[in-house]
Amino acid sequence: LRDTKNQIVSFYGRSVVNDDNAKHFYLAGRQGLYPNYPKADTTKLILTEAIIDATTLLQLPEITQQYATLSLYGTNGLNDEHRAVIKELTHLQEVVLFFDGDEAGRQAIKKHFSEISFLRPGIKVSYVETPDNEDINSLSLSHDPAIFPHLLGNRIFLFHLKEEKPMATTSQPVTPVLNTRNPEYI
Repeated sequence: LRDTKNQIVSFYGRSVVNDDNAKHFYLAGRQGLYPNYPKADTTKLILTEAIIDATTLLQLPEITQQYATLSLYGTNGLNDEHRAVIKELTHLQEVVLFFDGDEAGRQAIKKHFSEISFLRPGIKVSYVETPDNEDINSLSLSHDPAIFPHLLGNRIFLFHLKEEKPMATTSQPVTPVLNTRNPEYI
């Protein structure tokens, strides 16, 4: 994991046991970002759920030419360093959330969308609909690399709905009337 000067400041590891007990390992006091801090002129940033997913995308020139990639450290791994990067990238126009196709990934999309929107009001936030029970790395093992530009090209943009102003209350009962002059009112 690297700091703002691109120096290695921490390490990551993952067990290779092929079962449900595979674990992620970080040095105590984890700091730094993977693969590094994005360049200042970054306009589109993909956030992945895991380092292995970011590493997978970094192997695809058709992705790296258009996007910077940054790994979170799990679904709850958007930390202060990530937040600072998102706030400081003045050319940043869009953040793409590319998480696992499971319930934890879908919940993280909702959670991080709100937080990113708060950090950078007005920024576009989108997400990739990862197929059920897949992640970026598993897709790379079972599909042609062309799946990634396809999935990114079909990403879904998220928007906050503007809050409706509360209607004024009156003491007079209101009788509903169907207005048929404009089909938008029906």
